[in-house]
Amino acid sequence: VRGYVVSSVGAIRAALEPLQAAWPFDVRQHGYTVQFVARGGASVVTIPAADLDARSGDAAPGVQITTRREMDSQLPRRVTINHVDPDREYNVGTQYAERLVTPAVNATVMDLSIVLTSTEAAGKAEVLLYLYWLERNDVTITLPATYLQLEPADVVTLVTPEGNISLRITDINYTSNALLEIKAKFANPAIYTPTAVG
Repeated sequence: VRGYVVSSVGAIRAALEPLQAAWPFDVRQHGYTVQFVARGGASVVTIPAADLDARSGDAAPGVQITTRREMDSQLPRRVTINHVDPDREYNVGTQYAERLVTPAVNATVMDLSIVLTSTEAAGKAEVLLYLYWLERNDVTITLPATYLQLEPADVVTLVTPEGNISLRITDINYTSNALLEIKAKFANPAIYTPTAVG
């Protein structure tokens, strides 16, 4: 980070959120410590289809994977980043990424008090735009207790009849019958390597 302005006294979380937008990472509790996990990492485990829809006792079979999808109209068509540009004597620079083939009309503007070159800012706008669209789906699965080592921010690979699916875990609920109810988003490491030029 070349430079980062914290202009007022406030919560530590408020100071971390701009950094999280510029370099996507997840924050999780790991034992008695707080971990900051950079996104785009490799899968930590492959889950076969037989382990999906785990249930206790004689419960009837259920749905293996539940997906909820956000409407196009709720997603941004354009992501604009205002940043501190060292090539313009540290004046405010603006870069954006836009999705052209969509009925969406929303625009998201982010003011990052971070020193970025125009190409770096354009790349971050591209990454965020693709993330909004990739993570439009909320996925829910239930796993047996053999996966207790999983934590939020871990990337897992599901083996399904339609092909392998990469998911980034966002939340885990440990049920009273020793099952893991996992909420996740789709993951793709290639998204975090932008090609945009400022």
